[in-house]
Amino acid sequence: MRTATVLVLALVAAFAAASVIPERTRKVADKELLNKQRDILRLLIRVHQPSYVAEVLEVAQSFNPEEHLDLYKDQEAVKKLLALYRAGELLPRHKPFSVVYKRHVKQAVLVFDALYNAVDYQTFYKTAAYLRDRINEGQFIYALSVAVLYRQDTHDVVLPPPYEIYPEFFVNSEIIHEATEEYLQGKELPITINAAYYTNSSAWYYTYPQVSNHEQLLNYFTEDIGLSTFHTYFNYEYPVWFSASKYGVGVAPRRGEIFYYYLQQLFNRYQLERLSNGLPPVYPIDYDVHGKPLTGYAPQLTYHNGIPFPSRPEGLVVSDVDLFDIEMVKNLERRLLDAIDLGVAFDENINKVVLADNDGIDILGNLISGNKDSINRKYFGSLYLGLRALFGHVVDPYHKYNVAPGVLEHFETALRDPAYYRIVARVIELFRHYKSLLKTYTREELTFPGVKIEAVDVDKLVTYVDDFVFDLNSAVEVPNVEVAKKLDIRVRQPRLNHKPFSVRVSVDSDKAARVAVRFYLGPKYNYLGRPLSVEERRQYLVEIDRFPFDLPAGKTVIERSSRDSSAVVPDQTITRVLLKKVEDAIEGREPYYVDSAHRHCGFPERLLLPKGSRQGLPLALYVVITPYGGDSLNTHTGYIACGAGFGYQVVDNKPYGYPFDRVIKSETDFFVPNIFYKDVTVFHKKQEEINKA
Repeated sequence: MRTATVLVLALVAAFAAASVIPERTRKVADKELLNKQRDILRLLIRVHQPSYVAEVLEVAQSFNPEEHLDLYKDQEAVKKLLALYRAGELLPRHKPFSVVYKRHVKQAVLVFDALYNAVDYQTFYKTAAYLRDRINEGQFIYALSVAVLYRQDTHDVVLPPPYEIYPEFFVNSEIIHEATEEYLQGKELPITINAAYYTNSSAWYYTYPQVSNHEQLLNYFTEDIGLSTFHTYFNYEYPVWFSASKYGVGVAPRRGEIFYYYLQQLFNRYQLERLSNGLPPVYPIDYDVHGKPLTGYAPQLTYHNGIPFPSRPEGLVVSDVDLFDIEMVKNLERRLLDAIDLGVAFDENINKVVLADNDGIDILGNLISGNKDSINRKYFGSLYLGLRALFGHVVDPYHKYNVAPGVLEHFETALRDPAYYRIVARVIELFRHYKSLLKTYTREELTFPGVKIEAVDVDKLVTYVDDFVFDLNSAVEVPNVEVAKKLDIRVRQPRLNHKPFSVRVSVDSDKAARVAVRFYLGPKYNYLGRPLSVEERRQYLVEIDRFPFDLPAGKTVIERSSRDSSAVVPDQTITRVLLKKVEDAIEGREPYYVDSAHRHCGFPERLLLPKGSRQGLPLALYVVITPYGGDSLNTHTGYIACGAGFGYQVVDNKPYGYPFDRVIKSETDFFVPNIFYKDVTVFHKKQEEINKA
């Protein structure tokens, strides 16, 4: 993984032994970086149509990788890619690319290999320019984005938002059609389409709307472009096929555990949103024809080539597909359960690997993910991708009717489908079973001697709906740069947001110490209003912040703003605005700043809190203070959701989710002085009420 900037900001990630936490910094970008930033934007803007930028076209026509093989560290990969291209065996342009199709991914990895193994930036850029109009645009976007995140010489480059690169994956087709029609009819620019007219969601109302399918109440959450962007970037930063040893980067600390915690936190956050709307918890997806049937789903999305994403009728039953069959997926799950129950797994050399220790969750996460760090991919496969393939193409399992890939078969669209969360629920059940077999933490293990939390005070928690405006320009093809610069088509999308809030923790300590502070938010009652025990609550907690703090001796108050949360990242800059800033800086009109804290991957800041209600949604807030531990300091935004990534050092020495990651048998033993519980309430208000406050 490579962030967009040098990750020196210490907010939360690796609670390591260091005396000074680096401050967030901004630096003025030099000419070299500015040119790189403009290059990447030009390559990705309107990637579905041939490039109209003279500089890109000139490079694409004058450079041939085959004539410069000495400029690549992996020449065989380049040769193989070009041979497939000449033979016409690559996925054609304008055909849907899916990450669950092995052939598609295998080709995309070759594209990545060519880009990543270029010996310098100029070769990297020329290779990208050469490939842009020659290969499938989906594979190009995927490979180029991952390469930008991983290459050292593109560290500070910011990728444009994916919902502006290929908006057809994020925006309902009706909206794109309306925008295109208004442009073709010569409507005065800027053209702004209000997405609220095309979506029925409980967030736009203050009483529940009448809907035929209750899952529609959550459209504001599941179809949030920031949430889908988060899912996209996480999978860019942790590609299943990526091997640290092959590509010469440092390992990703606790890769498997990060996969588990990412899914768990996403799932728990979704459960909180269901609770907010009075809906029951989601249950694991079922293979059995007699089990709970699949909810119908119509994505209302259309590929750029005009082919619609397939809709799923209500009550459809899963059947074998050409990629995976039901029995194969059941076998993978059984093998994983056997390993969990036995406490051991066998690697590819039939060596016994113990799971019942501190590294067990990491090993298990790699096995379920089926990534390159799995100790036995041949035997354990990839249950996660297998389930997505099985249910993703359920409407045309044998490709008999040439139906396009479904939303479950793309990172960018999977979160829109209610079935995705049932798939995750089935995966989470394996992790929960593993955790249930671990020993409960003792009171001595939980206690931080001499440290006591005396009180916690929280600002009023308020959610509301406001408008987020982004560009739809890439949905319209243009003939030249001049037209592109004038084009201005926008979407105004209502999105859930919250008022910034602060948490103040009053602490009494008998010594000065460096500590780690964690905030967890979870349900107080179930959807029927029944009080939940702490054991029941812990399974649905969302970690909303984690940070280091230098605790002095005596009484002190730790104050933390929600804006500083290490779980979240702000919205990305609009591509049009980003390109103008870069071009202005190149022309010397104003400086372009690089933020040391910038990271692509992270949970959307807007969605830190679940939607409240007019009368107030009761929730539980837990504050935990533990000794500051670890071997190195590498903290930055987005850490909780996305981990430290490849090439970085050992992170926090506590398990993810600590101390709620194991069964709680006794509340008396659990609530030690350094763990504090507080009731909180989240209210939902109209935006005009927020503005008056």
